[in-house]
Amino acid sequence: MTSAIIRPPQMPGPPPPAPPGDTPRRVETPESTLDRLVAAVERLPFLRPGTPGRRVWDYFLDNAPWWGTSLVAHLALILIMGLVLGTVQVARTLNNAPSFETKVEEPPPSQIDPFQVGEAPLDPTVLDTESLLMNEPPAVEEQINDDSPVFEEAGGGTQSASVMPGGGLGGFDFDAVGDGPAVRGLGGVGGGEGTSDTGGSGGAGNGFGGRGSGMRKALAGSFGGTRQTERAVAAALNWIARHQNRDGSWSLGQFSRQCKDRTCTGPGSAHAEAAATAMGLLPFLAAGQTHKSKGPYRATISSGLYWLVQHQAMDGNLSGGAHTMYSHGLATITLCEAYGLTRDEHIGEAAQRAVRFIERAQHSRGGWRYSPGDEGDTSVVGWQVMALKSAQMAGLSVQPATFGGAKEFLKSCSSGNYGGLFGYVPGSGPTPTLTAVGLLCNQYLGAKRDDKLMIEGVDLLMHNLPTLQTRNGYYWYYATQVMHNLPGPQWDTWNRQMRRLLIENQAKEGCAQGSWDPSRPMRDPWDDVGGRLMTTSLSCLTLEVYYRYLPLYKLDKEGEDAKGGKE
Repeated sequence: MTSAIIRPPQMPGPPPPAPPGDTPRRVETPESTLDRLVAAVERLPFLRPGTPGRRVWDYFLDNAPWWGTSLVAHLALILIMGLVLGTVQVARTLNNAPSFETKVEEPPPSQIDPFQVGEAPLDPTVLDTESLLMNEPPAVEEQINDDSPVFEEAGGGTQSASVMPGGGLGGFDFDAVGDGPAVRGLGGVGGGEGTSDTGGSGGAGNGFGGRGSGMRKALAGSFGGTRQTERAVAAALNWIARHQNRDGSWSLGQFSRQCKDRTCTGPGSAHAEAAATAMGLLPFLAAGQTHKSKGPYRATISSGLYWLVQHQAMDGNLSGGAHTMYSHGLATITLCEAYGLTRDEHIGEAAQRAVRFIERAQHSRGGWRYSPGDEGDTSVVGWQVMALKSAQMAGLSVQPATFGGAKEFLKSCSSGNYGGLFGYVPGSGPTPTLTAVGLLCNQYLGAKRDDKLMIEGVDLLMHNLPTLQTRNGYYWYYATQVMHNLPGPQWDTWNRQMRRLLIENQAKEGCAQGSWDPSRPMRDPWDDVGGRLMTTSLSCLTLEVYYRYLPLYKLDKEGEDAKGGKE
């Protein structure tokens, strides 16, 4: 075969001479290469004409095209089957995830009008659909003197006669934990006692009964809520709804994407969408608003719950991998409350999975920290205990040993003469904030109001009343719940200072109206991490304490503790 050099047709003539030392390049075609290969093979001794090997070789050459076509076809078929089966397996995996029966509705922020907070009266009222939609401020009719040094029943000191006995949080009797049925956990409004062999239920979810409109009115008036606190709550819910992401989630740092002006300053630095979404949803649930209610935020709540459930991992983890136990604890509280309020079985399944994740994540010494299995700290433990107690109130299963471990861990972080002061980790010094967390957990875990540790810890809280100079929304959130569980003059004193600070410093202008600035008038310690959304959520929840849970320890008209003790 002679070599040839391919030249452009517009340049006739002989090819240019090759450079010295080079040889002309052969241009091979697929056909010529294949023919040469076949010829070389046929020169092998065992493939000479007339031999058995040659007959097999000729048969192969005659059928090679058909075999090649068949091979390609079978490979294509195997590839298609693999893709189909893989798709089916993925579909099966997705179908095993918790389902959600409510269709996602994503209300555009423009459909929710800004809420005018205004100056509202301080007398008790009710938070219902009508008041949530009343965007114009009501006329001021009367004021309650929050500066009065005299304990007043209207300020939240005693139980209303219309409030039926039965603690919303119930408490937990460790003496009853053992073989057989565990505890009788006090249910919600109406007594609602229920038993369980897995750590007590909450009376089939009745622990959230105080959030109904009629009971909420009685509780708000009896335990320190006023028309102005409810007005502040309504405005906060409006701001939170207007700053929800299009996919149903909330963001600590990106909420300003929904803003109409530049008044919503203070983004948080933490990238924790699950925690942010929980903080967005919890204030609605505390007000008795759900994805099944007829309130104005039904679609907002529905899309938020849908986002949480759809982002839950198969092992029950709700955090999405960021700030695992912080985010998971908050999200678990959210699902447990949503289930307790609605009995939606799809949410209940997701909530129970989340509870099991908390149980598995507990350290051998009883605590929780940032990641599953880490040795604990009091701050993270607080969110997990709240989540487990919310699950118990909703009627979900909680292992008694998990509560027992948490109690032992908290004891290792306690100090003081009676163990009523709490630090961050074992051996660290106590702080007011962590003392509030430790006290609330101990209340959940069965401590009585006249226990020496409770008296010692509350004394520290009363020496650290809410002030602008010591602003700390995280501390106020926990301490307000502790004090709310102790109706009496101390709660009245705490409540009047707390509610005045929150009401007076709520934003009342622009897109930020209804929220709380994390940096002004004084900086909150969590302003950099949680930002305006976290500050607003915790402030709103603090003002919803009057009906979010019934007090653990209630006084009758004679001052006798409903738990059996004396003042």
